[in-house]
Amino acid sequence: MDEIRADVAFSFQELEDLVWERTVECHRESMIEALSALDKALHENRDSERFVYKEMRSRDVMTKLGPISLKRRYYWDREEECYVCLLDEALGLAKRQRVSDSVRTEAVEAAVTGGSFRGAAAELERRGCQVHVSHEAIRQWTIQTGRAIAKAAKQRQELTAGTRRVPVLFIEADGFWPGRQRGKKAEVRLFVIHEGWVQRSPGSQEYSLVNRRDFVPDRGRDSWEQLSEFLESEYDLSETWVIINGDRAAWIREGVTWFPKALYQIDRFHLKRELRHVLRQQPQRLKEAEEAIVANDAKRLLTVLDKAHEAEGDSGRRQALRNLLADLKTIPESIRDYRVRLQERGVNVEGLRGLGAAEGAVERYSARLRKVGRSWSETGLMAMLHVMAAYFRGALQGAVQYVERQLGLESLQTAREKVRQRVAETVGRGIDGARHARMPILHVGRNASGGYSKALRGLAGF
Repeated sequence: MDEIRADVAFSFQELEDLVWERTVECHRESMIEALSALDKALHENRDSERFVYKEMRSRDVMTKLGPISLKRRYYWDREEECYVCLLDEALGLAKRQRVSDSVRTEAVEAAVTGGSFRGAAAELERRGCQVHVSHEAIRQWTIQTGRAIAKAAKQRQELTAGTRRVPVLFIEADGFWPGRQRGKKAEVRLFVIHEGWVQRSPGSQEYSLVNRRDFVPDRGRDSWEQLSEFLESEYDLSETWVIINGDRAAWIREGVTWFPKALYQIDRFHLKRELRHVLRQQPQRLKEAEEAIVANDAKRLLTVLDKAHEAEGDSGRRQALRNLLADLKTIPESIRDYRVRLQERGVNVEGLRGLGAAEGAVERYSARLRKVGRSWSETGLMAMLHVMAAYFRGALQGAVQYVERQLGLESLQTAREKVRQRVAETVGRGIDGARHARMPILHVGRNASGGYSKALRGLAGF
């Protein structure tokens, strides 16, 4: 075996790296060939009276396969009296675009999942395709994406009136305090909205939330006002029971005033945690208090706390018990499980489960924000929160493509019909004339072209 190994001058890893490098290089060459063929077809089928050819010009674009440099024809447009590259116009490449939509999408996603913007840039470079993007560029793309997501959401709210009806809608609310620049402190409020639960698979003991969305309100306006506008753009809540779950914060309890039929429930996780804190020196009464919560017996819980208050010798814990008891006496119904209260109102509660999604959501957001940056500006923080919400919902790629459309960029893959129409309007005789031009890459096969033959045949309408 040693003799056989001695006859081979390279290892499996070296061979793998070599093949990968050649594969990436082949893909880049195929991409350049495809673009050059399309540029030639546009040249041969243009309106020559309108578009006067001047010279060949180069431009560089960073793709998922690394940088490519392509040469395309430059024209003088007699009607518009300006210079134009027909290939750029046909594919929707903006003048200052240097990075493909795929790279932007992966960069923004890496900013969410990675440890920092620098880490996201390093992650792209580690993929072995020579993709070099600065951390500052990724930060700017993330901010642009977050702003676009917020803008699109507001536009939908303004243009649509909700018609969707559900018997019960759940709003779970919580807040957290991320690091801010210049020592500023401000709470970020997070709402988790869903329509209930469904089993992940038949017979599974795990459940997922139905139509879950995370909503982060902007600062400067009432949080519930913004949330109600968001919900009204999708739902008709006139006959819907809205269940609000959260800790005892005053801003969460105000939510019941914003909906025709609403119930507020104290989040069991927060309540039990607070009981363990104030009753840590009275284990028997702690056990009784927890049993009262399970039994949905608010009166019994208040009685236990009253006795614990009388028996407590420590002034600090005594004051904490007094404050908790006084507050719970103002909202005794909120101690009881929402399902019991709905049943009392004649609502079918089959399939409904206990609440508590907000706590996990807050931890997911706050943990990632601590990783990505220690201190945030208001603009950067809100943009990242909107991006993270889109990522967790599985809609980040669509959001990035929306940004590109807003910036004048266009994805070839997602806008094929729009590209064909633009080509037709631009070159006069349209893309049908381009079919008669010879584009060798269209006929070399899927494997040999790295998949580009199929994509370009679809673009050309074959």
